[in-house]
Amino acid sequence: MNLVQLETLIAIVEQGSFARAGAALGATQSTVSARIRELERFVGAELFDRSGYRVSLTAKGEEVLEFAHQYASRANAISRRYRDPANITDLVRIGVVGMVAHTWLPLMVSALLRRYPRLKLSLDVGLTRVLIEHLRQGRIDHAIIAGSLDEPGIESVSIGRDEFVWTAAPSFSLPAESVDLNDLRGRPILALSVDSYHYPVIERWFRENELPFEPVISCNNMNVLAELTAAGHGISLLPRQCYKREIAEGRLRVLPIEPRYPEVDLSFVSRRSSDSVVCSALLKAITEIRS
Repeated sequence: MNLVQLETLIAIVEQGSFARAGAALGATQSTVSARIRELERFVGAELFDRSGYRVSLTAKGEEVLEFAHQYASRANAISRRYRDPANITDLVRIGVVGMVAHTWLPLMVSALLRRYPRLKLSLDVGLTRVLIEHLRQGRIDHAIIAGSLDEPGIESVSIGRDEFVWTAAPSFSLPAESVDLNDLRGRPILALSVDSYHYPVIERWFRENELPFEPVISCNNMNVLAELTAAGHGISLLPRQCYKREIAEGRLRVLPIEPRYPEVDLSFVSRRSSDSVVCSALLKAITEIRS
């Protein structure tokens, strides 16, 4: 016996038929019938007299209906108590990649806390590969990563794409107009470390264009990479939106290199065991910010 079966019993009585109960519950008539059969097996007796044109409760059905109302009422009270946004005080552990942490993460947190003011957040900022491992280990519940993830036990939802551009200090010696990918040959390349989503992607991209990918500096922090680039230590691939201020202020110069680096997918991933209510709220907040 479960709450769905009891709610189905109540709906049949209130609606007057199995078909109308199904319409009210958003279920097929066969599903409604199956729920009642399961409930009757549990009780060990028929709940409805099906001999007439209109279904009516048996004596045992009347008894179970009274219990169903009590059970449903208590279940609704529990739902209001623990699903009311004002009463949710859970700790939600979220991992985010650097380009999110440095751009719209504060907006996402604000949107979430407006809905759930007593929620507690634990934020883990890191590289995609590290965040995925933390998700697998159960150290975080959700993550916003570069790329996507397709594996059992993980839900993955695409939340859009980000544009990455090659950047350098204004003083860095490269043509100002058009830059061919071959112009990077022999130039110092700065890159995120091998645990990042981007490292193997850039490595493959260079290889497909018959160029070696041998960064002179690699690190696991995108802001450090941007500062090193602005200081003239080399060329790096950075998200345009994340560093639009530095570009506008002239601290970084966008290099018009062809072919362009493909846009990067972003995904919201969660463990299947995560709280579905908070998970939906997180995804809604992200969608509102990104739209």
